[in-house]
Amino acid sequence: MQPFKFVHAADLHIDSPVVGLKSRNDVVGARVQEAGYEALDNLVKLCLKEAVDFLLVAGDVYDGAIRSPRAQLRFRDALAKLADAGIQSFVVHGNHDPLNGRYSSIRWPDAAHFFGAEPEWAEATRDGESIARIQGVSYPQRDVTENLAARFSEPPDGELFSIGLLHCNLGGDPAHPNYAPCTVDDLKAKQHTYWALGHIHKSGVPYRDQFTTIVYPGNVQARAADEPGARGCYVVQVDGAGVVDLEFRALDVVRWDVREVSIEGLVGVDDLRDEVMNALEVALLAGDGRDVVCRLTLTGRGPVHADLADPVAKEEFVDLLQADLPMITPWVWLERLTDETKPDIDLEDRAQQDDFLGEVLKRAGSTATEEFQAALAEVFSGRRDGLEKLEDKEISELVDEARWYLADLLEPDDSAAPAA
Repeated sequence: MQPFKFVHAADLHIDSPVVGLKSRNDVVGARVQEAGYEALDNLVKLCLKEAVDFLLVAGDVYDGAIRSPRAQLRFRDALAKLADAGIQSFVVHGNHDPLNGRYSSIRWPDAAHFFGAEPEWAEATRDGESIARIQGVSYPQRDVTENLAARFSEPPDGELFSIGLLHCNLGGDPAHPNYAPCTVDDLKAKQHTYWALGHIHKSGVPYRDQFTTIVYPGNVQARAADEPGARGCYVVQVDGAGVVDLEFRALDVVRWDVREVSIEGLVGVDDLRDEVMNALEVALLAGDGRDVVCRLTLTGRGPVHADLADPVAKEEFVDLLQADLPMITPWVWLERLTDETKPDIDLEDRAQQDDFLGEVLKRAGSTATEEFQAALAEVFSGRRDGLEKLEDKEISELVDEARWYLADLLEPDDSAAPAA
């Protein structure tokens, strides 16, 4: 077996729309809108720099079934650059860009192979000699709920390294739609040495032994705050004995970051501003030279909680923070500030006081879980016309949240205005 090298990428989602960011800041919106295309460019540069033999793209090249001509041309041009360098491309389509979507009439390079709706084999070659065998399948339509892996076949022989290329939900990850669900055993049964998967946006190796390697590269560019951290692909080196070596490479140009800032020990809004700006600076440094979009959550108890209780005051505070951020690359942008702080009081001590709030907190804290369950039964019933029935722990969390809400609403404001 000849040694060879390839890149495994997935979930490019090029031309993904920007939601919300553009209206708040034109620089951020424009940058995020182009980020998917720039990540695609980085993917091509990586393939060329590493002089790989071929590229695998495991689905969701485009963000929607209606592919814009611009997105298709940019992807065609990317594959053409690889073809000019002697690098083949093997592509399947997933739930976001199924085969029944709208296409433009575009000439694709001969070195690019797109798999159809039935599993088929293709061969990667170098200097006219076969070096690997690839089996793949594309989604005929968006909602594919059958186990596509079951339709794959075993390699016809053991002469070539065998790769399965599939967009699927391995193990039923609840964070992603359950398209083409399958198990590790389903994949191992097909005896492919490497499974190049797509659909799950977090990179990782869900299974590996001496015979089978199963890999998700994640998406190449994050699109929202629920996708923080580095995004990219895997460079895969296969030696003459068929041993696989993996190396993750970041491709993203805008990195999303999620952080918490505690108000414990802060006595004023100016202190809070300093803490927030420090957190944003740390996020920027963690971006490793990239632009960063950051979502912050305020936590803890303290007097600053009262300063942000008014939604208008909180919005003004965010506006002031954003206005102070220099938008020179690499920049950091505060995308959202979520307030999960609590008043500077001790609920249990407050419940012992002989007044209205004390009595409310005391009763709420002493009421049996069964009574709350009965009160919520009409809504959280588990019936088809109701929400799923709550567990005792979930009810306790709701009660605790309600007690804090009441304390925030009913506690007298003893804060004094600063002296003139």
